[in-house]
Amino acid sequence: MASYLRPYLLWLLVSIALSFLVALFETMSLWFSAPLLRTLFLPGPQLPTRPALTFSNAYNVLQYYTYRLVGSGDTIDSLKIVCLLMAVSFLLKNVLQYIRQLIVVRTNLSIVRDLRNRSYDHILRLPVSYYDRNRSGRLLSLILNEIAVINSSMTVSFDRLLVEPVRVVLFIGMMFSISGKLSLVVLLVFPLLGYLMNVIGKTVKRRSSRMFDNLSGMMAILHETIAGIRTVKMFNMAAAEGRKFAAENGRYVRNAFRSARVGDINAPMTEMMGVAVTVLLLWYGGRTVLSGGGLDPEGFLLFLVYLFSTFKPLKSLTTVSPVLQNGVAAAERVFAVLDTAVENIAAGTVAQPVQLREVIRFDHVGFSYPGTDEAVLRDIDFTVKRGQVVAFVGASGSGKSTILDLLPRFYDATSGVITIDGTDIRQCDLGALRGVFGIVAQETVLFNDTVAANISYGGGDNEQAVVEAARAANALEFIERLPRGFGTVIGERGEMLSGGQRQRLAIARALFRNPPVLILDEATSALDTESERLVQTAINNLMANRTVFMVAHRLSTITHADTIMVIEDGVITEQGTHRQLLERGGRYHHFYTMQFECSAG
Repeated sequence: MASYLRPYLLWLLVSIALSFLVALFETMSLWFSAPLLRTLFLPGPQLPTRPALTFSNAYNVLQYYTYRLVGSGDTIDSLKIVCLLMAVSFLLKNVLQYIRQLIVVRTNLSIVRDLRNRSYDHILRLPVSYYDRNRSGRLLSLILNEIAVINSSMTVSFDRLLVEPVRVVLFIGMMFSISGKLSLVVLLVFPLLGYLMNVIGKTVKRRSSRMFDNLSGMMAILHETIAGIRTVKMFNMAAAEGRKFAAENGRYVRNAFRSARVGDINAPMTEMMGVAVTVLLLWYGGRTVLSGGGLDPEGFLLFLVYLFSTFKPLKSLTTVSPVLQNGVAAAERVFAVLDTAVENIAAGTVAQPVQLREVIRFDHVGFSYPGTDEAVLRDIDFTVKRGQVVAFVGASGSGKSTILDLLPRFYDATSGVITIDGTDIRQCDLGALRGVFGIVAQETVLFNDTVAANISYGGGDNEQAVVEAARAANALEFIERLPRGFGTVIGERGEMLSGGQRQRLAIARALFRNPPVLILDEATSALDTESERLVQTAINNLMANRTVFMVAHRLSTITHADTIMVIEDGVITEQGTHRQLLERGGRYHHFYTMQFECSAG
């Protein structure tokens, strides 16, 4: 957290200085209450004898110079001076308090802005494996909720921790100057109060952490049901999803109440202890005044004024601990994510741009997902020359898409090596490596932006290139029918478009990027016949003069591939051309015959 505070250190120092001035002027305004009372109820010259300037005599010294300032033979003039001093003190206190508050709020918001920006940037750079292990609701909660809690905690904590301790120190200092014995009686209760605040703070922090877990769970359920609302409605699961959300919400409320139940006891406990101390002081101090034990009525009254004034900042400080512990719990969750290692985009030893001139080689590659020992891929070994088309066939879960994920390093192989023209892709600059590939997947990812922005995503603005890419993708016809053509906003995930239209936009985006290597992951499997025809034509345009890796559900779309590989349980069991594999009569022949019979039926 210190790194986020460093750019705003000057403003924090200014705020601390203003806090001191605010407390100082408040102390002065309280001090002038005694001369005011003396002027009203004991009129006449009241100038005491000048005392020796010593620490033990500080109260008498302050009293002497105060009456030199305000005391005179004319009571009305003294009253005017006292009133003016009190008014100026309060005015300066409140003006400085307002300025200090603005500085604190602006500083807090700036720190939180930086933290939120860095968290979002960090999350975007986390490896794909992190997203596989963590629910999206947790990340949403982190950006939106936990950082908001940190903001609230900082605003309250800075406000109170900067001003209230200064007030307490100044007020207690004035109390000691008046009577050291009475002040020691008051201070006896402070260690007990600090111990209780520490115990309560730890409990609140623990319960707050559980509360954030529940909130992340709620956001995950909310995100999943909204994203899959059609499925929820189709299967009449609204009531079941509602019960699931209500159960998580109930757990959140229980933990939030337990946290509040413990945290909110601080304030009444402090007030009760303050009342007990006050009653004791009234009895002891009153006896001292009545017996003439060295403390005059004016001093005792001032002591009580400062004592009562101390209770408010003390009570405020006791409420800081629960809020601060909430913020600490939220910050721990945020920094746990920020401490997660990100993809090092420029970690490679090969500085020059990655270019495919000859071959891509999988050299006995194996892969297991992080945290598991089960091999997903085993001894994957093949070579693809530039300009060739290689297709992968197999049952769901056999490892086809995982092979494609290894190429742009969404995951890294756990054994073996993948090379481009003999260079290990792990030695390549990650950004440059991914620039080699264009991906069109079964699940099309579009953004709530214009058609043109989705096509040119990540590639800059080139209106002519956008139009040409759309034309080659067979998308120009339907784009021109949209209300604002290329300037039409297509909605979240492109919901304004049909499946075939979304897929053609994804192909147009790949064409706009113009990558040398193309990855097609079941790009036509979810389309109707007419849409598939249009998309397949666009894919054929996209594949021209490129090296292509493809997974296809419909085997009729890969008959032209230079090499077809059959993947079973993470192993290549067959490879060859379409004709070779059919003549071999193995698994490929089985898949092809089964699809042909289904189509004929």
